[in-house]
Amino acid sequence: MILYKLRKMRNEELVLYAQDGVEEAFSLLVERYENMVLKFANQYYGQWAEKSDIIQSGYVGLIKAIYNYRTDKDANFNTFAWTNIHSEIKTFLTFLNRKKNKILTESYSFDYVSSEEAEEEEPMMTKVSTQESEAINLKDLLLEKTTERMKASLSEEEMSIFVMYTESYTYSEIARRYGINIKKVDNIIQKCRKSFKAFYEEEQGILDKSEEILRRAV
Repeated sequence: MILYKLRKMRNEELVLYAQDGVEEAFSLLVERYENMVLKFANQYYGQWAEKSDIIQSGYVGLIKAIYNYRTDKDANFNTFAWTNIHSEIKTFLTFLNRKKNKILTESYSFDYVSSEEAEEEEPMMTKVSTQESEAINLKDLLLEKTTERMKASLSEEEMSIFVMYTESYTYSEIARRYGINIKKVDNIIQKCRKSFKAFYEEEQGILDKSEEILRRAV
């Protein structure tokens, strides 16, 4: 009965139910926007990206659209979903391209070799071992997103202190560097850890849900 009623609702109404935890409303929105996700995935699919990863990133965008849509602030949900899906796929592909370029750069090294015809040594580029490109996926992007959100929520000093902590500096060394007491150092680090944990778990939850949707769609 509830599914029958939900199917008659506009998307904007369904979102409100989905945000209140009504799983049937959430599933119905996923069903309605599946074609939009697949359309973007087909548009951006290339040999250098796994299609399943592109589709999943599209679902990540859709999930965020459902969670973050506000009827009093945003345009109609169709436009909001379109923007989020498109943005999430482009973010993933930009991240993937950046990582692949880094791997390509690091997979070659310059060796200096002597040439009988040359008076000076000449550089020669030789290939060295590289990572498997398949290792780059949405889980790698998750950590980067978490870090960026964490940076945006903290002051520059707080972030710098946390970076020193992750680099194994002691509380005493950090306190001396910033001219603060150890108690304040501890307070800042605990704040940073809580911030990271909260953002990470939120991003991980969305990623897990997108994986679940992808499994059901296969």
